[in-house]
Order: sequence, then C-alpha cells, then structure tokens
Amino acid sequence: MKNHSYEPQSKTLKTSHGTATECRDFKPSDRARRTSGLRNLILLRRIDFSNKFILFSALALWALSSCTKEQVPSGLILKDQNYIIDSLPSIASIIPASQSKHILVEEATGVRCSNCPIGAKTLRDLKIQYPNKILSVAVYSQFLNDFQPPSKYDFNSTDAMDLVMFIEGKDPSKPYAAIDRLNTGSADFNYFFKLNNWASKIDELKDKTTPLNIELTSTPTGIADEYLISTKTIFTEDWTGDIALSLYLIEDHVFDYQDSSTVKLPNYEHNHILRKIITPVPGSTFKDANTAKEKGRVYEKFVTFTIPTIPTTTIKKENCHIIAFVHKTGTDKEIIHAQEIKLE
Repeated sequence: MKNHSYEPQSKTLKTSHGTATECRDFKPSDRARRTSGLRNLILLRRIDFSNKFILFSALALWALSSCTKEQVPSGLILKDQNYIIDSLPSIASIIPASQSKHILVEEATGVRCSNCPIGAKTLRDLKIQYPNKILSVAVYSQFLNDFQPPSKYDFNSTDAMDLVMFIEGKDPSKPYAAIDRLNTGSADFNYFFKLNNWASKIDELKDKTTPLNIELTSTPTGIADEYLISTKTIFTEDWTGDIALSLYLIEDHVFDYQDSSTVKLPNYEHNHILRKIITPVPGSTFKDANTAKEKGRVYEKFVTFTIPTIPTTTIKKENCHIIAFVHKTGTDKEIIHAQEIKLE
C-alpha cells in the first residue's frame, strides 16, 4: 500500500450523530482490520445491494473490523455508482500542519496537435521552476486525436471527452489548459487558458494556500486489477462552501507517435495520460448538510475501481498514479487542493 508522505499527527475522532468518541488504544493493526472490513463491505454490497440483510451484515463487518472504542457510523452512505463509501464527518483531536497547496493543470492535448509538444515542454519547465507545486493530467479529448496509423495506441477516451464537456461545455483548442479550473476572463474559453498565459497564471497562484489537507492511499483488493482508494480530507482552517472530491487514474511513459511543429515524432513519450475518472465526472460530494466546515473537520471516502481495459494497449500499473483533488461545486469549479500518489 502506498501512502502519501503526509501522516496524520493524531488519531481521528470518529463521530456518531455528531458526538466525538476518541479511540485511545488504537494500534496499527486496527487500521488494517478496518481496511479489511471496508473491503468486505464493498464486496458484500456487490452481491446484492437491494438485499437489506446483506447491507446489515456489511455494517456488522464494519463494526467488528473497526477499533473497539469507535462507534459504527450510523449515517454511512453507500453510493450506487463506483462503489463510493462515505463515513460521517468527524473532528480531529489535533489539527495537523497545513500541506502546501498543489495547483492542478488539466491540459487539453492531442496526438495530431503539432503545437502540443511545446505545451508539454512548457508544463515540464514550469514544474522545474515551481518544484512540488504543480500536478497535471493530459486530457486527450476527441479534437486532434483521431486514432489512425502510424499511432499504435488510442489515447482518446469517453472520460476525456466527458471531462472537457463538464468543464467548458465544448472540446477546447489545443494546447489549452484548465488551471485550478479558474475562470480565464476570456471570450474564447471560460476555463481553458491559452498556452502563452500558463506561466503568468501559475506565477499568480504559486503562493496561494489551502484550507485543507488530503491524505491518500491506494491498496490492491486482491481482485485482478482492482484497487481500494482511501481519502481523508482534513480542514486546517474554517471554510464555507459546498465541495466534492474527484479521483483520476493517470499513466506515464507511453511511447507512441506524435505530430510536432518541426518533425513527426514516432517514439514520443506521452505522460500524465488520463486513463480513468474514478469518481463521477462532477466529483463525489461530501455528505454533510452544513456548508460551514470548521477547523478540524474530517471527511473520509473509500472507493474501489478496476483498471480499464483498452483494446489497443495494456495499461502498465507500475507507471500509474492516482490524483485526488477537492473542488467547489456548481458554477464555481475552483480546485482547492490536490494530491498525487503512485498506484502501487
């Protein structure tokens, strides 16, 4: 199991009906038992979600696999799509140190786009200029991504097209990029910035802070190509607004054809390829009636997914990463913070 480098400074207080009960005798093995319980819960849910006996049995497994002083989250919500499980929000006993905010760049790119290698290089240079500040995903939506020889692999995907339609309402020109999904102020595209504006926008955001931390883990479930992704969102400052969590599977180091402005590139290295949107495209909302999130509030989500099968290629798990990000919902799509880990 891969864990993000940020570790919680204390054990989270679990709540039931809003009342915190601290587990003081928490042991490392307890978390393993809880993860096992979540896996059982997910598997049981698949057998027959409509069967109430199965659901009650699953909740019993959750209780048995959790720390004995924790209460079963009575408000546990099972979401019918993508096997997403939400636990009730809780309050941390000690507030962890704030993480450094990561900027997320969703780069619209294309194999038949002759200027896109320049866009990829610009993004690489910006990551060097602003180390540990930028995460990125290459979105190969339909425009300039016709799959034809001499290409070996088809990078275009329904998820990529769904994403640009959700963000912008149309497939943007390329290379263009959404930067933290902030409004461009342009009549051209609302959320996708022109290449020559990337550097100035990222420089503008480089010192911005985030009111929350994201802790992220990835664990194989034991079923072929299936993983359990666990996220914990901890507010380190008071904050108000409706939010959601999104998860991407991306892949690096895929060598294939690419047009460029100078010469055809038969063995170009494609990186950060969007392979799957694990959550619903608009994100998985946080199950909380309150828009006000006080300092110390904790949200946990658990989701299983299977690596997609693509007819023209085999996704290499060793080259894959998970990106998790929390963002606003509604007309304001701003991304508040993002984290990335290796899949395994």
